[in-house]
Amino acid sequence: MRIGMLGRFFPGNWRPPADELRFAAENGFAAVQIRSDNPGEIAGLLRSDPAEVGRLFAHSGIEPVVEMLLRMNEHPSVAAALRANLEALIALGCRRVHIHPVPGSSGVDVPELERRLPELFAAAVEVAESAGLILGVEHNSHEHRLLFDPETCASLLADVPGLWFVWDVNHADPRSFLTLRDRLSLVHVSDTRLPVTNLHLPVGEGTVDFSVLANLEVPMILEIGGLPASGGPGLDTDQALRTSKARLLKIAG
Repeated sequence: MRIGMLGRFFPGNWRPPADELRFAAENGFAAVQIRSDNPGEIAGLLRSDPAEVGRLFAHSGIEPVVEMLLRMNEHPSVAAALRANLEALIALGCRRVHIHPVPGSSGVDVPELERRLPELFAAAVEVAESAGLILGVEHNSHEHRLLFDPETCASLLADVPGLWFVWDVNHADPRSFLTLRDRLSLVHVSDTRLPVTNLHLPVGEGTVDFSVLANLEVPMILEIGGLPASGGPGLDTDQALRTSKARLLKIAG
């Protein structure tokens, strides 16, 4: 089981990339995820040259993965947003990148947006494949209204064969997404107290059945803490990450 972690590169909870990668290597994490909310600004959130951070990743043997959270009312073209990050993605040595699309405002016509998603993602897949990238899409918890049910996600994947799926077991009862296991590029792991979703608690502090993750070969990224409901930035302490990793290995490894 390849367990990774979300890098703590947020304004209120930031660590130098060299320190974060050192911690990840010393504690056996296989991947570190960088979350980018603003296309073209990866260097700014790392506060470092992506090429230098890429050399750190290569030296450590840790895989860099990138999540691009896109507010679709601000970024109507997924392909354009991806292009804005291409230089940094290549410099980092990243192969797995995924889009986490959210409406961005309550006024967005979600059914119309979902109708357009195949076209938007097909264009983005072309950009990704031309750069040697594996492009995934992450589903949402129900409050975002967009891509939150397995049927809609399955339909999008059927319409865009080159698109992969990022499964977040904190966004819904994970058993409902088991049929999409063969399209996975990544898994996000945290706990929640079902039927409440999106708490991003450390593993073992909720009711998620992590045994559904047994025998998966894709990286599993611990995404604990960070949201107000889960204690805000800072709940993802070194010890919480170590404990969550150990618990996940015991349950699903």
